[in-house]
Amino acid sequence: MAYSDKVIDHYSNPRNVGSFSKDTPGVGTGLVGAPECGDVMKLQIKV
Repeated sequence: MAYSDKVIDHYSNPRNVGSFSKDTPGVGTGLVGAPECGDVMKLQIKV
């Protein structure tokens, strides 16, 4: 099964990656997962 050019482009050139500082106004941060085994995902939204 071949991937589309768009999927390959997004894989090769990720967008919207990184983190906001805790001090940035209007940023909400959430952590989900199980820290005991290292399965943690940090989600942030800037409004």
